[in-house]
Amino acid sequence: SSGINAEYGDSLDKDNFQEDLTISSAKLPAFEQEQKPVPKKRKKVNKKRFPKSFQALLDESTNGSDAAQYAAAQVPASRLPARNFCSVCGYRACYKCIVCGTKYCSIKCGETHSETRCLKWA
Repeated sequence: SSGINAEYGDSLDKDNFQEDLTISSAKLPAFEQEQKPVPKKRKKVNKKRFPKSFQALLDESTNGSDAAQYAAAQVPASRLPARNFCSVCGYRACYKCIVCGTKYCSIKCGETHSETRCLKWA
């Protein structure tokens, strides 16, 4: 068994044999000398620092009739009943506070409302 290991070791040595690589000193950095940092080139990007508000865009529009049309736009009333949302979490509300009439969706949100948000003390 030791003969097999010796042959196996010899074959591994032959496969992995590499001559020592020498690195020329010209490629190595000289650590004694201070190297100047290379300045990074900045890309020129035309970004707006602060986006304009919708009102500013309306005021700035060159065609006054477009702004007038937007301001005069109307939508007919919905045929569906108004949707009720929970005042605590924003989900669909099924319940209403007896004291102040604020809507909430669950017992947990009802407790939160009564502890912190109910207007009964106002």
